[in-house]
Amino acid sequence: MQRIVHSLLLLILFAPPLQAQDVHLSHIHASPILLNPGMTGLFNGDMRLIANARSQWQSVTKGYQTVTASADARLMQLGRNDIVAGGIQLYSDKAGDLDFTTRSASVMGSVLKSLSPFGNSFLSAGISLGFVGNSVNYSNIVAFDNEPAIANGANDRTGYLDVSAGLSYFYSFDRDNSFHLGAAVQHLNKPNVSFFSDGPLNHGLSLYRKLVIHGGGDFRLSGKTFMKPTFIFLDQGPHREMTMGTFMKYKTLKYDNQNKGTAIYVGAWLRWYHVNNVTGTDAIIAAVRMDYKSTFITFSFDLNISTLTDVSYGRGGPELSIVKILDYKRTNRRSIKVQCPDF
Repeated sequence: MQRIVHSLLLLILFAPPLQAQDVHLSHIHASPILLNPGMTGLFNGDMRLIANARSQWQSVTKGYQTVTASADARLMQLGRNDIVAGGIQLYSDKAGDLDFTTRSASVMGSVLKSLSPFGNSFLSAGISLGFVGNSVNYSNIVAFDNEPAIANGANDRTGYLDVSAGLSYFYSFDRDNSFHLGAAVQHLNKPNVSFFSDGPLNHGLSLYRKLVIHGGGDFRLSGKTFMKPTFIFLDQGPHREMTMGTFMKYKTLKYDNQNKGTAIYVGAWLRWYHVNNVTGTDAIIAAVRMDYKSTFITFSFDLNISTLTDVSYGRGGPELSIVKILDYKRTNRRSIKVQCPDF
């Protein structure tokens, strides 16, 4: 049975109609420029550093191991309140007994256009250019006969350029209440991801373009209690996904004049999917978060509630993220009014 499963997985991997899918993270707030290049530079501070680690489906098989890291910063000021920002995004993802690995390095650029003299409303546009490499370990194949993919000259690695673009908008009513919306199109160039350098098996292996629509808000309910709802909608080929939920935030210590302090959060999200006319509920995402001044740490766990629970026993996967905002104090820096939302 193991040999049959391995053979079927390899045939699926190299089948001509295949359209590869993307890295999947549950922390909407902790992967902003991976989600949408229009989010580059959209934060309060000078530089933002983010690291994410995720493990999924380890209870079923040798599942996904995903690590991402990013850094983005405000590079220069245009006029009174407009900003030019840039960033880099790295990720590595490994899955399955064949060690199918995806590694990516991207650079981002964005322009944040002020829509208000008070710095509480911005529209940003961003673009991402990256290089993605895939590799697979054929030595792990267990099969009865020679695998057709290898016999036809499949390479064990491939690489391609990837282009994405996006828009983002935010509005702050005051320092305690705000909302944001964004949209992006990833894989604009529909790169070819085939492991074959030529021949008929090299055709039809392009990434689907992916539409991303996301948003959220930060709303004060009482003196120290806030609600932070978020949603994300993904549409890629025959696959659609919607995730919705909220954090409940409690400020535990007094905040300073830059709205920095200590806060704790608890939250939950529900994820739905639609694939080839089949709709279902995939998972409940439970999360806790702690903010200490300019450092935000989040841990979540996906509780699988789809039909895969028969083999996953509900264990989807844990995810950890750390966000650090750096703000350099320079007395000669030109003043700029920006009230970015706290993602």
